Amino acid sequence: MATVRDIARSLGVSPATVSRSLNQPTVVRKDVRDQVVAEAKRIGYRAPKRKPTRSEGGDVSKPVRPGMLGMLFFNASSGLPFSGYDAIVWGGVARAAISLKFGVTVVDPLSRRSGETYADFAERLGVDGFVVRVDEGTRQRGLDIALQDVPHVVVADRYDDEQVSYAFCNSYDASRSAIEHLLSLGHQRIGLGHNTVLDTDHHDRLRAYRDTLAAHGLEADPRLVIPAAADMRGGASVFNQLLSLPEPPTAIFFTDPAMTVSALRRSLEVGISVPDELSIVGVDDEHLRETTFPVYTAVCQEAEQLGFHAARWLCRQIGSPASSGSATRSSVRVDVPLHHQQDAVLEVNQTTAPRPTHPARIAPSGQRLNA
Repeated sequence: MATVRDIARSLGVSPATVSRSLNQPTVVRKDVRDQVVAEAKRIGYRAPKRKPTRSEGGDVSKPVRPGMLGMLFFNASSGLPFSGYDAIVWGGVARAAISLKFGVTVVDPLSRRSGETYADFAERLGVDGFVVRVDEGTRQRGLDIALQDVPHVVVADRYDDEQVSYAFCNSYDASRSAIEHLLSLGHQRIGLGHNTVLDTDHHDRLRAYRDTLAAHGLEADPRLVIPAAADMRGGASVFNQLLSLPEPPTAIFFTDPAMTVSALRRSLEVGISVPDELSIVGVDDEHLRETTFPVYTAVCQEAEQLGFHAARWLCRQIGSPASSGSATRSSVRVDVPLHHQQDAVLEVNQTTAPRPTHPARIAPSGQRLNA
């Protein structure tokens, strides 16, 4: 199926220019518009179907179907469905959708039929647009949806391709601040526990860790960087591996909230005092840090607000009878994709302190060695 991108590539213009030529012809020069229209006819491009509005003679006797967003989870980085980060994002999406009279449903990506386009998939399911989650292994799915001109927004990732709509949180700068904070307290052996399934956000935190150490003339010790499942068991595993090294770290940065909480619990189990004997910095997607003792120092990002902003934008692009007053909702082609960035912040709380004179150690079996 021919797409806007095919026309743009053929003419050497941007997809946005093609979209405006086809949908907002008065804002594009006539010579450009004529070239786009001619090329669209040549390659057999067909615009997505839409229902006629009242002013266009549409049948207003039929009941109006509420707008519907479909949540597509292509990522495998957040554990069980609706847990952790994805549950928080879901809450924000639902809050925005409800405020604009839309519904939200979870779409099973495996239910897409062989050869079925995402546009046809959405139409068959009665979905007007997709809120998408991806990871390193499934990023292409977000691009595929965009190239088929399906209303969408990818949450918690970003793309170089301008046609993909996305909303993400920049945690690189705050992660650098976290490592700078630990270095300012005298820590030089700083461990890192990160998710085994990476996405752009987790790559940013890894890069921030390495870049900050390098900026201070310190080489990242690969023995101090431990991948693990982003859950309670994963955090304890990282803690055990790092603290049983012959030269253990005096501080650890965990790039996931559940891993952070798990490490704090493990420190209590083995009798290591945080922050007097070990400093810990984590990540918080909401306000989990306020439920731990001590309250942990965290790179904070508002995942719920990210989901809210993404869904609100998508609903408004699609259109709603409640807001427009029309009897039916028109499918709207997005001419200017969303490229939204939130910034995480470092919040210093009670789990970081100056480097101890002697680093705490545990045996591989879990017993403390130097109490």
